[in-house]
Amino acid sequence: MQMLSEAVQYCEENLRHEDIINTLYTDNDLKKQLCLIELNEVNSQKEADIIVFNLTGHSGPVRETASYKILELIQKEQFRKFFQSQEIMNSFVKAVVDINPSVSRNAVEIIKYIDDYEYVYKKIIDEINKTLGDIKDIKQNRSYIANKKNFNLYWNIEALISLSNKIQAGDELLKILNQTALSNDYTIREKTAKAAFEFSKGNSVFNYVIDTLKDDENVYVRKYITNL
Repeated sequence: MQMLSEAVQYCEENLRHEDIINTLYTDNDLKKQLCLIELNEVNSQKEADIIVFNLTGHSGPVRETASYKILELIQKEQFRKFFQSQEIMNSFVKAVVDINPSVSRNAVEIIKYIDDYEYVYKKIIDEINKTLGDIKDIKQNRSYIANKKNFNLYWNIEALISLSNKIQAGDELLKILNQTALSNDYTIREKTAKAAFEFSKGNSVFNYVIDTLKDDENVYVRKYITNL
């Protein structure tokens, strides 16, 4: 009830743009969420930096609201230029594997509007290779850790798919997909099939991955391959 009362109070405030931005520097998560919702423009690099700062390392509701707002703003050409620094791109890559799927989903959409696609692509490739290396060291009874690593793979592969029409992928991705095609997790194999298909449009070598999965025993993977 106290939170509801505070929310009503904040909603009744007539906040200026400057007030909204200043709130993003505070620890008041409830007010930050409302301010992010009300935010409709970004006028400087500093303002973009504080918005993105709230995308990672904060409470789930704040991260999720920040992800929705960034996606809304970056789609507008007049604001897109403020979200192109390497530090911001690094935050976007980190957000791709946020424990909150809504944040991950929004981050996957956000990176479509980055100018330096190759930088983001290489960062995600590095993250996938690190995850694959970690998976090799996980004992079979450490299921929670394995599930977390598969979660990371799932969203990082999805992020690469979102960039498939902007980059020319080669051996570095082919090597990854050849490994993930053998995953025990069918969702990873399904995502692998989708990635192989999308990247095969620019490089036919990825058809080999599709061939590897075409007789997959899992109905979802097999159905996806058939639909391709």
